[in-house]
Amino acid sequence: MNSTSSPTPLSGHYFFINNRIVSSTEEALQLSDLGLFRGYGIFDYFRTHEGKPFLMRQYLQRFRRSGKDLRLELNLSDEELEATILELIKLNGRSESGVRLLLTGGYSENTFTPSTPNLIIRIEKSVLPDERSYTEGVKLISTEYLRDMPEVKTTNYLKAVREWPAVEAAGATELLYHWNGEWLECSRSNFFVVVKGVLITAPLPKVLAGVTRGETLRIARESGIPVKEESLPLAILPEAEEAFITGTTKRIMPVVQVDGQQIGNGKPGPVSKRLLQEWQLLETRNSREY
Repeated sequence: MNSTSSPTPLSGHYFFINNRIVSSTEEALQLSDLGLFRGYGIFDYFRTHEGKPFLMRQYLQRFRRSGKDLRLELNLSDEELEATILELIKLNGRSESGVRLLLTGGYSENTFTPSTPNLIIRIEKSVLPDERSYTEGVKLISTEYLRDMPEVKTTNYLKAVREWPAVEAAGATELLYHWNGEWLECSRSNFFVVVKGVLITAPLPKVLAGVTRGETLRIARESGIPVKEESLPLAILPEAEEAFITGTTKRIMPVVQVDGQQIGNGKPGPVSKRLLQEWQLLETRNSREY
């Protein structure tokens, strides 16, 4: 192998596949994998902050739950997964990065029946949104859609990928789903509103149990902010004083407009600002304590 195809230890091009760490120049999956043919697979994704994995154990718990729901057995223990991820982070040498885990349906002779899953873990470049997203807020556009098995983090993003040109054309940040007269979640984040000082978000299992969602609810309760997990009728937006979305790469991001409709006074509100400050403190503590 010549020098141009052999990455250095800190090149950012190492990943894990089925019990071994390899360079990105090596073959990953065969074409008979059910994830390629049928989109049958799960994934998860979390960030590092100052070289330390952030909320890794919560993400690994969700990853394992998703695999169980699709009958995809994860043969590594949590301890083995954590050790592998820490080694990959060190090898790839990025302080701020994303850790992506993928578990596919495996190689299938009839391209329909799952077999032994393939596990891939990859370290990716991760860039947080610019500061204006938090100081000025973002826009959403909506579409009618209910994800298959909302509680499972599958690799099926067909609707979002197909609709994304409309999101970009509108200058929006996310695609907000609604179904049967209720707001649910966004394509890659959870959705919250504040009405009369109460923080409200759609209940499980109608939406994905976002790790950032769960931590946000915990922080809100500990901060004395009233919280409800209940259905969000479409008519609730005019009543909302503020809204925000939560996600791994978005943290707690204020929403000031949905489909051209202004939320509250059109500016980030005090609840989202307070929760974002608490979130940033959580990130700092994680870096010191891990």
